[in-house]
Parts: sequence; C-alpha cells; structure tokens
Amino acid sequence: MIARIAHDRGLSVGLKNDLPQVAELVGDFDFAVNEECAQYGECAMLTPFIAAGKAVFHVEYALANEDFCAESRRLGLSSMRKRLELDAWRRPC
Repeated sequence: MIARIAHDRGLSVGLKNDLPQVAELVGDFDFAVNEECAQYGECAMLTPFIAAGKAVFHVEYALANEDFCAESRRLGLSSMRKRLELDAWRRPC
C-alpha cells in the first residue's frame, strides 16, 4: 500500500531494513536501504534488488571498511561506513 501511494504521487519509495520481505516486495519498491547487513551476515538477502536493476544503499557503523567493502562490491551494493551520530562524516567503499 505504501509503495502504491508513493507511486500514485510520482514518488520513489525505498524498503528499509526489512530483509524478510525483500523477495515479496522487490517488485513494488524502487530501492532498498539497509543498516548493518554485513555485521549480521545478511547482505546477500538484498540481491533480488540488484538482480532487478534497483539500487541498494547500505551503511555499517561498527565494522571497518576492509571488513565489508569487498563483499559489498561483489554483491553490487552502494556501501559506506558512518558514525552512529549520522553527521556528515562518511567513508564509502
């Protein structure tokens, strides 16, 4: 319903941190946003978005870039490290 409402208004809509429903909702949402899938070993669950030609924006807070960037690149995710404060600092892969 949320995706339909957004699309009816000419908006894009992203699925955030809802890995259990990725397969069911990938057709309805335009992109995905995920926090800490690498820390929990769950990033591969986002590949249906990549396979559909849709972006996945991914952020890690605790892991160093060298601990997740190689897998992120392999999976096709757009990944970065941020501080929990969500200030301007970032370290992209």
